[in-house]
Amino acid sequence: MEYKKFTALFTDVTKIGTKIPKDEYLTTGKNIIIDQGKDSIAGYTDRQKGIFEEVPVIVFGDHTRIVKYIDKPFFLGADGVKVLKSKEKESNYKYLYYALKAAHIPNTGYNRHFKWLKQINMNYPDLNEQKNIVDILDSLTRIIKVRQKELAFFDKLIKARFVEMFGDPISNKKSLNFKNKLATGLK
Repeated sequence: MEYKKFTALFTDVTKIGTKIPKDEYLTTGKNIIIDQGKDSIAGYTDRQKGIFEEVPVIVFGDHTRIVKYIDKPFFLGADGVKVLKSKEKESNYKYLYYALKAAHIPNTGYNRHFKWLKQINMNYPDLNEQKNIVDILDSLTRIIKVRQKELAFFDKLIKARFVEMFGDPISNKKSLNFKNKLATGLK
């Protein structure tokens, strides 16, 4: 497997993007806005002029270290976003996304982290191997998302079942005798 420096693989094309001020974000719209936050989409806009259309790209949150794979035309959100294109014509952007997500970038607080990203070396296998790795990681990602939804559902179910069995402990409509074990010293 070949290793490549970040600087040999990527070029920063952020200056091509158009930034939308946060106070202009819409909750729905024709086009997405991508920022460095944890949500995949920060907001929407109905603007058309200045949309970044050279997708796919990788978006890196310079302050947050969050990495996003973007395959739809978009506008940029907040400052601190780096838009990265591959210098290799035959790159699998999904592979590059997963590789950057796995890269160790030290957390130095609310500082710029792009300088650390530029220092990494990445495994860079041939295109067939990149595709195989992406297929496996996409499958695992889908499974994880399904399990997270299941856990969220079970959490709601447990809370609902508790209230059904014991009532709301605050209003105590079932007149249950609750004892504070810490206050009485019981264990």
